[in-house]
Amino acid sequence: MNKFTQLKTFTILKVLVLSVTLMMIHGTVSGGDKHADGDSHEDDKHAGEVITMSDETAVQNGITTTNVIAGDIALSTTLYGRISADPASLSHIRARFDGVIKDVKVNIGDTVKKGDILAVVESNESLKSYSITSPFDGNVIARHANNGELSNGQVLFSLANYKNVWAQLTVFSQHLGKIKVGQAVDLRHANFEQLSEIAYLTPSADGSPHSLANVTVDNNSGYWPLGTLVKAQVTTATKAVSHMVPVTAVQEYEDKQVVFVNHDNEYKPRPVQLGVTDGRFIEVISGIEIGERVVATNSYLIKADLEKSEAGHDH
Repeated sequence: MNKFTQLKTFTILKVLVLSVTLMMIHGTVSGGDKHADGDSHEDDKHAGEVITMSDETAVQNGITTTNVIAGDIALSTTLYGRISADPASLSHIRARFDGVIKDVKVNIGDTVKKGDILAVVESNESLKSYSITSPFDGNVIARHANNGELSNGQVLFSLANYKNVWAQLTVFSQHLGKIKVGQAVDLRHANFEQLSEIAYLTPSADGSPHSLANVTVDNNSGYWPLGTLVKAQVTTATKAVSHMVPVTAVQEYEDKQVVFVNHDNEYKPRPVQLGVTDGRFIEVISGIEIGERVVATNSYLIKADLEKSEAGHDH
């Protein structure tokens, strides 16, 4: 074999070896980038993220789960207002017949029952004494009567019963078309909440360019004092949704909105697309199916464990 033939053979062998090497490299890369079904690893790079937790540990940490369900989401309008007295529960009491106040039985702050004697007055005309009594259960909030004074037609006592009060909500023109009598109202202030409904609508008493939605409030607890600023969610419509979960189930994880799906003591993050919410439940447009169980309370603990695990892998 001459030198030309040797060189030609060597060159062909180099080309063959290089081709085989490239094919092997290409096969390795392709196989690493695809699942058996052809899906990209990049699309499922977090599929292995999972927290394993026993039922006992979940209970100890207050972690509960619930099924994904269909239902109705309340669509609401936010209004603001103040707590005011019920006009029917406020009374300014005068003497029926003018005369001398002989005996005052109550003072400011006293609690009285309907029919209790507030004061005794001696009539100027008959010179006979008669009693002024409470027209309802309530509290004495003002007193303008002392022994020996003349009644002279003035207000002697003011009584109020604040067990029932009103929330007067401001309704501006852009909301007037939505707000109706009978609509459900979720009232809140501080850490207190109460469900009620709109009893009636009135124009503003001072001529301001808005109306007032008047909502009855049970104040037996005393948690709704007069003048308190309140926030109200008024249910103006409902939307039937095919999938919904509690708002507390949703967390932001790795720049996505996720819920944590539970199966056999394993908790996995599942990205979801969200829709409308009523503050308690939220619509899930895609990402989960009816009947799947998701973490409903303390889902942030699952998120924290996953983030801790991720941090550990980074080192």
